[in-house]
Amino acid sequence: MKLSSLPKNSKVAVLGGGISGLTFTYFLSKLRPDLNFQIFEKSSRIGGWINSTKIITKNDEEILLEKGPRTLRGIKDGSLIIVDILNQLGLENQTLGIHKNSIANKKYILNQEGEIVQVPNNIASIFHFLKNVKWMDGKLYRGILKESFIKPLKQDETIEQFFKRRFGSTVITDNIASAILHGVYAGDVGKLSIKSVLPFLKQIENESGSVIKHIMKSMTKKKQTQPLSNGLQSYCSLISPNTDFTSMKSKLKDYPMITFQDGLEVFPIALSKYLQNKTNVKIHSNSKIESVDPIEGIVNGEKFNHIRSTINVHDLAKTLPPSNPLIPKLNSIEYISIFLANVFTKNQLIPKNKPGFGFLVPRFQSYSSNPQALLGIVYDSDVEKNAKNIFKNTPLRNFNYDKITIMMGGHYYNHWNIPSDKVNLKIVKDILKSKLNINLDKFNLKIVNPGESIESINDNDLIISYDLITNCIPQYNLGYQEIKTDVESILNQDYKLSFGGTVFGDGIGVPDCVINSFKDALKLK
Repeated sequence: MKLSSLPKNSKVAVLGGGISGLTFTYFLSKLRPDLNFQIFEKSSRIGGWINSTKIITKNDEEILLEKGPRTLRGIKDGSLIIVDILNQLGLENQTLGIHKNSIANKKYILNQEGEIVQVPNNIASIFHFLKNVKWMDGKLYRGILKESFIKPLKQDETIEQFFKRRFGSTVITDNIASAILHGVYAGDVGKLSIKSVLPFLKQIENESGSVIKHIMKSMTKKKQTQPLSNGLQSYCSLISPNTDFTSMKSKLKDYPMITFQDGLEVFPIALSKYLQNKTNVKIHSNSKIESVDPIEGIVNGEKFNHIRSTINVHDLAKTLPPSNPLIPKLNSIEYISIFLANVFTKNQLIPKNKPGFGFLVPRFQSYSSNPQALLGIVYDSDVEKNAKNIFKNTPLRNFNYDKITIMMGGHYYNHWNIPSDKVNLKIVKDILKSKLNINLDKFNLKIVNPGESIESINDNDLIISYDLITNCIPQYNLGYQEIKTDVESILNQDYKLSFGGTVFGDGIGVPDCVINSFKDALKLK
């Protein structure tokens, strides 16, 4: 999309008060203090999909529940900028890290027999993984021997097609890669685009000719310290000149996972408080977008010099003039929905012999092989117990509870009717029994709504808080690159509109959204 510097004292409309809308406003208001901003948020709360809520008892016990993203990848540019902004806002004590050697960094996948198997991180776990996960068949064995002779394919293809073409088998995508993609996109490797989701693999193929040869060469190369990216250098020079990202990266290199003391929503809350205190920023809650003219720059009848949309593109399409060429492009983007259940007890939930971050479930060979539509389970309490303040070097916390998050649905729901809450709750109970071997008869089950206050939490209570989160993750399916190119071509026709958020950016993670906001703010400054 064509972005250029805005005239002095311009008005900017930001559609959506999630992390993308807030960070875009933060960056551009820093770069251009003369601009005036209005943020339009349809709900009563700020933060979008980042939603850290609490269940509070009458004797002041608190249970923190993450209803969306919960951790950041340590030294991604966007993560570093988030940590720096929190430091600038006086919240450096909020940043917690999970050390690379922590048990909370152990990750697992479910094999076809229903066993939770650790993803290798040492020699012993490698042998156990190879023995218990179907990762090799005759076709793959022959495919590996032939892989270096397979010619590169320039055109896009699905992740499944890429692996099958290069290795002659779908066993890797069925049993391993599909699990990883369930944890990020909740998507189907048979539909997700290799160029959009794993572009480095396509780049390796085109540059080296062989994925295996590239991996072998990489194993023999010494890892070199990477210089600061152009984006971080620009951020330092223009927004935070006193920040030493080199030292921060050195500090965080041993912490591949970052979280916050009071949940990830600490960040959008801190940003919104900062922005609300600025005279040139106004945040409108409970403000639905009724109409948008992206050529004239009009939102709900008011004229702006620029419109930044971070909302669901289907919702935006409904507000555009009927003949606008963006509408079919935006409506062709597929979203998925997730049923999420937070489970808490003072008893044992997480397998004692398999602590860690949690496990993901592969697609296996067909949709019918996973009738529960289970994507994975996060061991929240293991993460919380093993998190420590990176900058204060505080000891690990000691909590006497187990807490997990069960994730269901995703691309499965695009093939089935989404089950009712009653049916999904029954499935959650079945997952607890069948996957974690929990005897529910010994528990007192309590279904609690987010933000609800309860009398107390007894030792034998099992608390479940569930939500159906609809249309939350866009799918970068085959054809997405063409849609993105077409949208950029349309926006280049003197449109006063740009896109932030998870669609038409460089990824769907929180750090991706933040760095995308900064890059586009630079173009408009």
